[in-house]
Amino acid sequence: MLPKENQGGVRVKQLRIVYNTGELSESGRPILRRNNIDVQDSVDSAKGLQIAQIIDSLTNYTVQEVYLIVTTQIM
Repeated sequence: MLPKENQGGVRVKQLRIVYNTGELSESGRPILRRNNIDVQDSVDSAKGLQIAQIIDSLTNYTVQEVYLIVTTQIM
């Protein structure tokens, strides 16, 4: 059983950003890199997209996909 303070579940939000490196594998498929970034609970899809656009402007890779992941610990 969870301690009393955790009975509602511990919630963690992350942005998963998938980058296209611009390189191709031996089979000709794009080489992708992934990075998970912890974000505040107040981040929604719109704010997540803004964060991804800022990161896209600061990196040499192209941001290809962005996911807002919410994980809740239930036990």
